[in-house]
Amino acid sequence: MANKVRLIDVTKCMGCKGCQVACKQWNQLPATQTTFTGSYENPADFAPETWGRVKFNEYEQGSEVKWYFNFSSCMHCTEAACVEICPVKAISKTALGTVKIDQGVCIGCGACASVCPFKVPKVGNGKAWKCTSCIDRVTNGMATACATACAPGAITFGDVGDKIAEAEARVSELKSKGYANAQVYGVEELGGLGVIYVLADSPDKYGMPVNPQVAYANVYLWKVALGPVKTLATIGLAAGALSGWFKLRKDEVSKENGERV
Repeated sequence: MANKVRLIDVTKCMGCKGCQVACKQWNQLPATQTTFTGSYENPADFAPETWGRVKFNEYEQGSEVKWYFNFSSCMHCTEAACVEICPVKAISKTALGTVKIDQGVCIGCGACASVCPFKVPKVGNGKAWKCTSCIDRVTNGMATACATACAPGAITFGDVGDKIAEAEARVSELKSKGYANAQVYGVEELGGLGVIYVLADSPDKYGMPVNPQVAYANVYLWKVALGPVKTLATIGLAAGALSGWFKLRKDEVSKENGERV
């Protein structure tokens, strides 16, 4: 698990989308043209230019409609299938425990998108894109953009131990108030997530898998399918290194010949 995590208490979320806008602003991501489809959730999915979004999960209870809000982005899983499957090793874990995509190496094959239990990475312009957990901010002593912008304090950021303790205390409080299904999500799932949730109800009510699993059969099939890609990438790297060596040696020989004249 990441040594610092975001804690998202969905019971405090009011669906203002300040977190969503802050993510766009900090990462200089362009707006997306969308159309109304019957829900206030907008946009309806992640995209190369949308790394975080507020989900509006609607459920009918008698004559009323109940909304379950939650901010969703990359979970930065400890057991990250995307890291394992990437044929060119463009995806790795950082020193902070977050999951990073090296855009200079990524070939946009989409393997990471196919095995993510949370359907987060999206491919566009020949690359895969997702939330970085604001590693540029965090490594400079700042909180993530979404946590900084959250007006009601639904999203906070800090040391993993402190945030888990805070989540457990909040769940105990919710249960004492009658929320029998209140729970902490993200501590055990996939070895621990870089995002911890306080939920007032079951995860599926918030559009999240109850027991997220990596489809290892898909991982195996992708590895077989992408075997040639990995081989070509290795050959390409070797060819590049060899070309560089030849150029260096040529320069050395030219220099030696010049000195002999």
